[in-house]
Amino acid sequence: MVMWRTVAALSLSLFVAGCFPTQRESMPSPSPLTPEQPPEPRTAPVTPAPSTPRAVQTTTPDLRDGWEKTGRTDNPELRHRAADQFPHIVFYRGPANVRQAALTFDDGPDVTYTTRILDILRREGIRATFFIVGQRAQAHPEMVRRIVAEGHVVGNHSWDHPNFAKLPLDQVRSELMRTNDLLRSLVGYTPDLFRPPYGELTPALVQTIGSMGFKIIDWSVDTRDWAGTPVPTIMNYVRKEITPGGIILEHCAGGRGERLDNTVEALPRIISYLRNQGYSFVTIPELLHVPATIGTS
Repeated sequence: MVMWRTVAALSLSLFVAGCFPTQRESMPSPSPLTPEQPPEPRTAPVTPAPSTPRAVQTTTPDLRDGWEKTGRTDNPELRHRAADQFPHIVFYRGPANVRQAALTFDDGPDVTYTTRILDILRREGIRATFFIVGQRAQAHPEMVRRIVAEGHVVGNHSWDHPNFAKLPLDQVRSELMRTNDLLRSLVGYTPDLFRPPYGELTPALVQTIGSMGFKIIDWSVDTRDWAGTPVPTIMNYVRKEITPGGIILEHCAGGRGERLDNTVEALPRIISYLRNQGYSFVTIPELLHVPATIGTS
């Protein structure tokens, strides 16, 4: 009897084991993702994030109100009167008692001309000031970081390069704040230098922009490079207009279709000529003895 019960119990155990798998069999461990078992690229979901920055970086946004040669009124006397009326806000030159000059470059960055200009400045050991268009900085953040990493100063040149004289003042404020927010995220400080697109200024604009803590930087030497000016003519403008404390206007990017090859070709000649005339090169904050950032003194 005992032996029969033992045999029966053993038979029942074998029957149960055959009908119900063990815990290890019923809950298999997930297979590890190994190089030998990559996801199929044709069926894997496509994430748009990696492709978006690459697409943006290959395109430089156009200037909102178009080329310099079509948008500029080019009235230096009017701008210089603004400097006389608001001497603590608007500057178009530095002290005349020291043979210093400041190279400034507008409308960047791009990946065509900005790169070539930076290469020349690095080779010559010169620091300059770049007035940045926010929308273009958003498209080419690596260029903004390079500008600052190589010792140059950045200023605000609006978000998308509109003619400020045509904008309501609340839009002017928005253009400046949006650009400064982006630049702060890229370079770690808030620029207090501003140059208006096309050089357009009115008393109301000066007061509004000045109330935000900006210094408005005009220029005393206009290379007219934005017009495709030949290199010899650019040099003539520099020779004619330069004086100690001069602020030289050039461009490191243009509107759609504008070429600045003459700017790149002329830059080493400008540097050589001014050095031979006894000039040294400084940034705008160094020339004007003003801070480069809002909220500092």
